Amino acid sequence: MDHSSAIALAEKQASLCRVFGNARRLLILWAISKEELPVHEIAARAGSSLQNVSQHLNLLKKSGIVTARREGQTIYYQIADHIYLKNCPALSRAPDVLEKTNE
Repeated sequence: MDHSSAIALAEKQASLCRVFGNARRLLILWAISKEELPVHEIAARAGSSLQNVSQHLNLLKKSGIVTARREGQTIYYQIADHIYLKNCPALSRAPDVLEKTNE
């Protein structure tokens, strides 16, 4: 690997570390670690406002960590590539408390 490729790889890894280095984003990723969810359900499971969760999801989407699809007026999010779950211990152990909300 040449020097410029190594720098580009290091910059990408550092960017991912910054994304994963936020507790609220980890809660969001834990919430969608097993299934695709709409924003309002992610917010409920993460214990945060819709606006806050939407901002974090936008950053996660720009980083390529999550994908979104629209169904009518509802947007559903899921992990883009489950390799993140396998390679990141913080993501692979989502607490059970985030699996379902009391509806």
